[in-house]
Amino acid sequence: MASRLPAVLAALTLSALAGCVGKPTPPPGLPLMTNTVPVVFPELGPSRELEAGVTVHEATINRGGVPMKVWVYKPDKPADKLALVLVPPAGSTLIAGMGLADGDRAEHIPYVKAGFAVAAFEIDGPVSDAQQSSDTAVFKGAREFRAARAGIDNAQAALDFVLAKVPGIDPERVAVAGHSSAATLALLVAEYEPRVKACVAYAPCTDVASRVAQFTPLLERNQPGYADFLTFSSPKTHPEQLTCPLFLFHAQDDNNVPFAETNRFYDAVRKTNPRATLVKVARGGHFDPMIREGIPKAIAWLKALPKG
Repeated sequence: MASRLPAVLAALTLSALAGCVGKPTPPPGLPLMTNTVPVVFPELGPSRELEAGVTVHEATINRGGVPMKVWVYKPDKPADKLALVLVPPAGSTLIAGMGLADGDRAEHIPYVKAGFAVAAFEIDGPVSDAQQSSDTAVFKGAREFRAARAGIDNAQAALDFVLAKVPGIDPERVAVAGHSSAATLALLVAEYEPRVKACVAYAPCTDVASRVAQFTPLLERNQPGYADFLTFSSPKTHPEQLTCPLFLFHAQDDNNVPFAETNRFYDAVRKTNPRATLVKVARGGHFDPMIREGIPKAIAWLKALPKG
C-alpha cells in the first residue's frame, strides 16, 4: 500500500504560497544544549548590488559537514553601528527544514532599505518537494531538523558568523523576524538565544504539536521521542522564556493559522512580559497583510525601541 507520508507532509506546509539558551529544563532525549557541532566560517567575500541601496553577500557555512547558506545584506550607506535582523525562510512543514530562495528577498529588502543589516539563513533538513518526496527523504529531513533544534542552531550559527565576519554590527541590537513557520522559529530563537534583543513574528504557529498531530504517530514510530520534540518546538510551551520586546502581527481572517492561536500566545506572554505588542488587521489572509502592513509597522516598532 502506498505511504501517506508525503501527502500528509505537504498538507502541513504553512506557507500560503506554494514554494514561496537552553533556559527551560529539556524533556528527556532532546538535543537542547548549546550546539557543539564544529562550524567553519568562510570570509564574507565580495558583495553585489541587488537594487539601489541594497547590497548582499552570499556565503556558505559548514556545520559539521552540513552546508548552510547565509545571505548578509547591508544598506549602501550604513551607519557606524548597524542593528541586525535575523530572518529564517518561511514555508516549512514545521517538521523539516527550509532552504533560501530568491522569492524570500521580498521579506529581507524592506529592513535593509530602512537601515538595518539583515542575515537570512537556511534551516537544516530541507525537503525540496514534500508531495513527491520519499518517506526516506522526509524522515531524513525530520531527523536533521530535530538535531538542529527546529532551526535554533542555524540561527545561532548565522549570528555567530555575522558577529565574527561582518564589521559594524551592534551586538546589542539584534532582532529576529519571520513569517508563518519562520515566525515559529523566530519565537523559539527569542526564547532560547539571549543575544536576541527583540522578536517580530507575523502569523506564527505557536502550537506545533497540535498542528502536526495527525503526523506524529508516524514520526514517533520512526524516531522515538519526536512527540517530545514537537512539544519543545511549540513556542507556547515556554512563553515565560520570551522576555525581550515582542511584536506579533496577524490578520483576523487568516485561514491557515488561526488568529485566535496568536491571541492566546500573546495573553500567555503578557503574564511575564509587559513589552509584548499584538497588532491585528481585519482582512488579507495569511501572507499579503505581512508584506503590505506588517513589515512597515514592525520596522517602525523596531526603530522606536530603546538602544542599549
